[in-house]
Amino acid sequence: MKTKWISLLLTGTMLFAGAVPALAEEAAGSHLNFGIYWFGDDLDPGNGWNGWTLTRAAVGETLITVNENLEFVGQIADEWEAVDDTTWKFHIRDGVTFQNGNVCDAQAVVSSIQRSLEVNERGQTNLKLASVEADGDSVIFKTEEPYGAFLANLTEPLFVIVDTSVDTSNFGNEPICTGAYKVTSFEPDVSFDAVAYDGYWGGKPGFDSITCYDITDDNSRAMALQSGELDMMQRVRALDLTLFEGNDDYEVQYATGTREWFLFMNTKAAPFDDINVRKAFNSAVNYDALATIIGGGVAGVGSPFPPSATFYEDLNRWTYDPEAAASYLEEAGYTDSDGDGYVDKDGENLVVNILMTSSDTETNNNTLGEAVQSQVRECGIDVELTLTENLTDERDAGNFQLVFGNWQTLSTGDPQWFLDQVFRSDATDNYGGYSDEKLDELIASLSTTFDVNERMDLAKQASQVIIDDAFGCYLVSVTNINVCNANKVKNMSTFPIDYYFLTPQTTFAE
Repeated sequence: MKTKWISLLLTGTMLFAGAVPALAEEAAGSHLNFGIYWFGDDLDPGNGWNGWTLTRAAVGETLITVNENLEFVGQIADEWEAVDDTTWKFHIRDGVTFQNGNVCDAQAVVSSIQRSLEVNERGQTNLKLASVEADGDSVIFKTEEPYGAFLANLTEPLFVIVDTSVDTSNFGNEPICTGAYKVTSFEPDVSFDAVAYDGYWGGKPGFDSITCYDITDDNSRAMALQSGELDMMQRVRALDLTLFEGNDDYEVQYATGTREWFLFMNTKAAPFDDINVRKAFNSAVNYDALATIIGGGVAGVGSPFPPSATFYEDLNRWTYDPEAAASYLEEAGYTDSDGDGYVDKDGENLVVNILMTSSDTETNNNTLGEAVQSQVRECGIDVELTLTENLTDERDAGNFQLVFGNWQTLSTGDPQWFLDQVFRSDATDNYGGYSDEKLDELIASLSTTFDVNERMDLAKQASQVIIDDAFGCYLVSVTNINVCNANKVKNMSTFPIDYYFLTPQTTFAE
């Protein structure tokens, strides 16, 4: 077996469910069949999160991107600089063309960025743009205010550059991008076909054609690779690793990931409006045991950012401590007065509820929920798991005590996006109602801080505030595991950010 472990730290510079469908008839020349676990509604990068599919398949490109070491590197832009606190300048690489042959120049980039802002509400939120315009062979961005996360957020696949000079109404089926592979057909929820783009600025891609399959079920993807229906697959669950590890026919790659499973706590209602109850719950969770239960390289964390963040080891993280849990509960007025094994106050047992949806019972959330339930009960807190078909509505309305989150914490190689989205007092996805003045100040400081090391220090401080106030419970981080047929594929890449996968350099094994 060829096994590659990629240990990644946050660094950088500023400068189907079910069976696999019948495989498409292979085009003349080399062809790759590979499977990913999520497509989205269509292939228009301006719609929802669909751009992620295009980056996973080397179809779409942004001005800059994030490599395996979480460093910023150029794609359509080859140079960039922060001119001042609100102005960024990007030089467009010579020789970049769209997959229809049209030149991708500065004005084309401006038009594409403007389209992203118009069609997707995340666009303006992510960039805070006052203006964007072409200046010769460069693009000048001006932000409404100093915004230190701008560079990182520009790597988000929402900003995949497309040719807006043509009719964009069919981009959901065949987007016109600048990447190594050009989409030729698309079947929603099943697959899409693409061919190598001969005019690709980065040289000849590794395959003449590709078929990317949408296989949401982890086991189905693994079985398809084992049967030879797939040559390469993204994300392997722990139970399926035994199919590939120790077998020279496969290459297994691991990368310390940036995605984390955690529990939102509703701090606006009992019992989690009491910091001591929040602290007791965090102390009652055995994070390392959770990681062992899930397996597959998953790591226990105890903090809002996973081990892929450079500042992770410097944090005073939550660890399993039953004695501390008992002390916090006593501080909150809870003791086991009747000897039934659960703490109580005023004659009522402390019972907390994890709100789940039926789909959670088919994922790691179910395993995590049951494990957390068992662990926390041992410390005297009764935990119930409740299923609802309207989880999103209930969560958004604050009608919960605990609910799962599964987030890319460093989705653009930078911590500000996650902090902005989840922890700022008025954040869109601050479902738990967290509010802390110092935390808000630290998050705000990220906007005016451009030095990477200083940004990481601010993120570390913000993380410690979240930990100290026990805002939520941070369970495990995901290890990205990809597998390919080693006899057919070489140069497979595995990234910490899971919306990158196929690269132009991936090719047939000799």
